[in-house]
Amino acid sequence: MIIRTIFRGGKYTRVEKTVLYLILVGVALIVFFPIAWVYQKIKFDVGVNVADIALTFAMVICLGLVMTGMCLGYFIDSAIRKRRFIFLDPPPGGWVDTLIRIWGFEPIDGERVIPPSAPAQTLEADKVLAILNKPRRRGRKPTFTIDRWRRVVLKWEYRDTLRDSMSLADRLSEEFGSNVDGSPTMTEQSYYYWRDKVFTEIKNETEAKISTGNITQSKIKA
Repeated sequence: MIIRTIFRGGKYTRVEKTVLYLILVGVALIVFFPIAWVYQKIKFDVGVNVADIALTFAMVICLGLVMTGMCLGYFIDSAIRKRRFIFLDPPPGGWVDTLIRIWGFEPIDGERVIPPSAPAQTLEADKVLAILNKPRRRGRKPTFTIDRWRRVVLKWEYRDTLRDSMSLADRLSEEFGSNVDGSPTMTEQSYYYWRDKVFTEIKNETEAKISTGNITQSKIKA
């Protein structure tokens, strides 16, 4: 079978943003002109008070439609990210696949996986058990510089939570590698330890710059 993975695409290009803005402006004009025409019609035929009431109802209906659209958009985005409902295993080239791409996601087909036979599964299981039963060698834990941790911490803390669906463990595995069992080499506890050190270093650098700037200004005044 073919494994399909859905990733969130990159940021919109300038052309795509321009098209979205033009669509929003066009929709706003399409909604505005009929409401303005109805308002003027009621104003001259019935009166200003009735026209104001009709305009208020029209604005409430428009606001309700906007809120409904926002809720529907959030629901579709969440369903795509969590692979639910019609987005569980969409066939390539279908309308669901097109909707996923329009929504900013990118379906990627993986390699064709052939299910192994029972003896092969038993052999692989024996190999895994043999690896896990081996006594662990006590060696020196990998150490990384604070500059590398600083890059990881800033990248994680200031990530775009709407577009970045990776977990902290996945980010640590991507940056520092993984163990044999698939767990990240650096644990989440070590991340929070180094995060405090990175924030302390940034705070000290900021205070030093401020202090240096004050000293320089005092010398200029003198």
